[in-house]
Amino acid sequence: MKDTENGYGGVSILLHWLAAITMIALFLLGQAAEDAADSKRKTLLGLHISIAISMYLILVGRIGWRLYNGRPRVLIEQSQPLTLLAQWVPIILLAGLALMLLSGPIMVWSKGYSINVFGMINLPSPLGKMETLHEVMEALHKVGAKILFFSFILHMLGVLKHLIIDRDNTLKRMLAPSKKFSEK
Repeated sequence: MKDTENGYGGVSILLHWLAAITMIALFLLGQAAEDAADSKRKTLLGLHISIAISMYLILVGRIGWRLYNGRPRVLIEQSQPLTLLAQWVPIILLAGLALMLLSGPIMVWSKGYSINVFGMINLPSPLGKMETLHEVMEALHKVGAKILFFSFILHMLGVLKHLIIDRDNTLKRMLAPSKKFSEK
């Protein structure tokens, strides 16, 4: 289940794909809510918030697991700038994710609202209405979304580079639990 020197274990793979699918869905819902009319906006934001809160433990688990478990070694030699990108893009992705996890709930609560999760659980605001804090959290949430978006694009470009140009087993390491993959 743990990562090895040569690849990712089952926990990393599961958390990676759950986080990826969740973050893409949350990004799309957030964008749709911004563009929607007021009547639809509330519904889309409610869904966005419900998914985010219900997946909170998985997303926090992803960050914690990566911090605890580290990352497998890089299997192929590449230029120094590409090696730095390969090391930093996942860290930037997780930092953007952490910023979203922090700013999202505080943004809702500082408006004086409780967080309703699919109409089943209600998380009351521990803060009360604090407009300045709300505005700061709203700005941080938007910054976090941009960090996630651009680091996701860089991540996908890296995946395509490994798949099309390098033709190595980098993608395979994130699809199947760790085995000793050869470089080519």
